[in-house]
Amino acid sequence: MAAWALLAVALLLVVNLAVQVVRKPTELLGAVVPTSPKAPAETWAEYGPLFEAHATDLVRPEVLAALVQLESAGDPLARTYWRWRWTTDPLRVWAPASSAVGILQITDGTYAQARRLCIHDHRVARDGAWWDPDACWFNALYLRTVPSHAVEMTAAWLHVCAADALAGSGTAGPAEARRLAAVIHLCGRERGAAFARRGFAAAPGERCGDHELGAYLARVDGLAAAFARMGAQGGRR
Repeated sequence: MAAWALLAVALLLVVNLAVQVVRKPTELLGAVVPTSPKAPAETWAEYGPLFEAHATDLVRPEVLAALVQLESAGDPLARTYWRWRWTTDPLRVWAPASSAVGILQITDGTYAQARRLCIHDHRVARDGAWWDPDACWFNALYLRTVPSHAVEMTAAWLHVCAADALAGSGTAGPAEARRLAAVIHLCGRERGAAFARRGFAAAPGERCGDHELGAYLARVDGLAAAFARMGAQGGRR
């Protein structure tokens, strides 16, 4: 009887692993392809041109760079950790903590919305007819694991969400815009709007997922300052 129970558990684990790989194929890639985390200078050297090409007036290159460094250390195949869950679904008891993928750890929900956007000459454009020069092109082919796609989608999505949040909260200086973009990226659109209404300040002890928001914003501020210096010094070496 014990042998049958062990066999059933082993079979369930194998099936669960297969299901998780189907749901999130990058888990398999990340397991077989060597990881490539980068130091901040290496991240800027490799992706600096992408950050500068896709920046907007609300989402600056150094902000995109800081988010990439925090989320993945510049690794396109960065994965989330796996965790146990108390659930009645046996195929979700042991699974990735998030659907997030790529250098900016874009979740399924954000991806579904951000892939309808793009950046043209540092301005946000939306998907539309293929003959419309002001519309996005080939967005259906955008992938979260492709760094250029991930950076462009994230810049466009954060700009749209930040602009909406500021519409009801007035203007924001560079520091406020940076922190607002970081909150939207980590916590979502609604939390970003609430953050703007509170005067761009995190509530005491406020958390988003596993992160303490105040500490996360402090790290974004520090990294953004470092990346801004790299950009000013022509730091793509």
